[in-house]
Amino acid sequence: MKKILMIGGKGTISYSISKMLAKDPEVDLFLINRTERPDVLGDKVHRLIADVMQEPERVAEWIRDQQFDSVINFWIMNVEMAKRNVELFQGKTKQFIFISTVCVLDHQVSCNVNEEMPIGNRYSLYGQSKAACERYFEEEARTNGFPVTIVRPTQTYSGARIPLSIKGKTCWSVVSRMKRGKEVMIHGDGQGVWASTHADDFAPLFYPLIANEETIGETYHVMNPEPMTWDMIYQNLADLLGVEYRPVYISEYLLDASGTYAWKQTIHGDKHFSNIFDISKVKKFNPDYQAKIDIRTGLRMYLDFMDANPQLKVEEPDFDEWCDQTIALYKECMQKFQANIR
Repeated sequence: MKKILMIGGKGTISYSISKMLAKDPEVDLFLINRTERPDVLGDKVHRLIADVMQEPERVAEWIRDQQFDSVINFWIMNVEMAKRNVELFQGKTKQFIFISTVCVLDHQVSCNVNEEMPIGNRYSLYGQSKAACERYFEEEARTNGFPVTIVRPTQTYSGARIPLSIKGKTCWSVVSRMKRGKEVMIHGDGQGVWASTHADDFAPLFYPLIANEETIGETYHVMNPEPMTWDMIYQNLADLLGVEYRPVYISEYLLDASGTYAWKQTIHGDKHFSNIFDISKVKKFNPDYQAKIDIRTGLRMYLDFMDANPQLKVEEPDFDEWCDQTIALYKECMQKFQANIR
């Protein structure tokens, strides 16, 4: 029987994994969540409602008599959080899995992405913070033997989230514009190569890494490597909605200037770069792995989910107005440019 502790376990990526672990008869599953949420994991799961950062004493007391085969934390965003986890779990687990991100990488050196690509995202504070966590864990591994495994997903989606370019607080902000026949903004020319992973495809590729001593001290990229362009994503979404796809392509260098939205972080620091992923390292543990949810299927699942949860279909008038104004200004500039270029 493997004893596994998950911190998180109910988020976009983690819920699919926690469901797999809860169904595994060889796993004794422990969960730490910050808030109580309804779930379908069953009564055999050991639960603690606590914040690891704000209530470390409660967590330490809960795990005082426990020894884990693996601790998996989906919610470490900075070095302070990384340090707290080392303090809590040093000597309490055979393996600690840190969920990082491919956003830590220097995507300017190549579009062919594997674990050997150098770290160094000059635009994204999120990527820089995760990279600092990786360096901290690696130093703890070298100096104190902390048994860390680093996992880097790309954009992972499910539920109310889908891969989109320029959006408001939620993905529905874009879907709503498309349903109303409005234009939608795409960064660049829509031909950047991207790869997104449905959480239900992420989980089976990730699963063999858990409580696997061979993975300690290693970094793994875990994602569906199937490449697609942003135009392909939006065109599929428009087709499923039964509407015309009306894109407006705006350079991310222009979007950087926005004082309302942090596109330099989310677009220039991430989605701007083309990515072709090599997942051969992680497939060593699951050589027959094939992703089952292509982008069209994933988008259909999203639309079905939103129809089943209409309370999530929240309009964002501020974002809508910003889009209209930005598109109008861009078209005006383009007309002047086209009229005067020689």
